[in-house]
Amino acid sequence: MMERSLVDRYHHTFLGLARGMFINRLHVLRLTEVVRLQIRPNDEGLMVLPQELDEEMKKQAFDYILAIFPEELHLELIQHRASWMTVQ
Repeated sequence: MMERSLVDRYHHTFLGLARGMFINRLHVLRLTEVVRLQIRPNDEGLMVLPQELDEEMKKQAFDYILAIFPEELHLELIQHRASWMTVQ
């Protein structure tokens, strides 16, 4: 049986990977929509999606994470979901 601290480190590593993959997937989805909608930079130089569309992209990115990570992690991932949704 693995030492408890090693199990905790693996657990935290998987959560970190999940968050990184969520951010990466969200970035790709947003860029795809920016190109598709031909969005141009605003006064601050940012290319911002309409809020409703951005919320949908966040949902799709999170659903992707749930699809690829083991079901045993889903409850904890869902608990972290609210904090992940503040990604700018």
